[in-house]
Amino acid sequence: MICVLSRETDGGVDVSAMKKNHLNLDLASESTINLDDSQITTVSIRKMVELFYTRTQQDDLLGPIFSEIVQDWDAHYEKMTRFWSSAVLKSGTYSGRPIEAHKFGGLTQAHFLRWIELFTKTAQDVFTQNDAAIFVDLGRKMASSIAMRIGTGRLSF
Repeated sequence: MICVLSRETDGGVDVSAMKKNHLNLDLASESTINLDDSQITTVSIRKMVELFYTRTQQDDLLGPIFSEIVQDWDAHYEKMTRFWSSAVLKSGTYSGRPIEAHKFGGLTQAHFLRWIELFTKTAQDVFTQNDAAIFVDLGRKMASSIAMRIGTGRLSF
């Protein structure tokens, strides 16, 4: 799960200052995908975020988790838009602790795999094939990293 499920708020701070328990949002630079031809904007990221979380709220496996954790959906949409803008567009508008945010217990590999399934479908529904691939690749890397770091284990895609 890439989503930040904390109740705390954060401001726009340079993500390069992340510490040990922060997820490296620079994973996109490790990808072979060319961002130069991308049509990704903050507006399109927000569209993806809202559609994705609408789907997760309706999901039998993920919905109960999000319903319990997320108190303010508008704030969550904004935070996740900053997260993905920072990760993909290098906007530097997100600061948070994704690893810590997912240490509330009870997450299994099934949760992460469902997250990837819904995230992939949503990215493909919102973006061109090439732009969706950027999000899917990065989402898988982040999900794998978070799952390993919170003790859920290695994910297989």
